[in-house]
Amino acid sequence: MKTVDFSSIIVGYNFVVGVLLMLSSQRVATFAGYVNKGYRTQIVKFTDLSTFTLGATWAALSGGIYVLFHMLRIDVFGMF
Repeated sequence: MKTVDFSSIIVGYNFVVGVLLMLSSQRVATFAGYVNKGYRTQIVKFTDLSTFTLGATWAALSGGIYVLFHMLRIDVFGMF
C-alpha cells in the first residue's frame, strides 16, 4: 500500500484556488460595486486589482512551494 502525501494535495488545491481568484476578480469587483452604489467606480477598481493580486500571489506561492518540494524529493540539489 502506498502512502498518500496530503501536503502536496493541499498545496495543489491552494494553487487552484489562487488561479480561480485571479479569473473571478472582475465578477467579485462587480458584486462589490453593487453593494455600495455611491462609490461604485472606486470600489470596482480597487477590488478588481486587489483580488487579482491576491490570487496571483497565492497561485505563485503555492506553485513555487509545490515545485520546490518535488525538486527536493527527487534530490535535484544533491542535499540528501
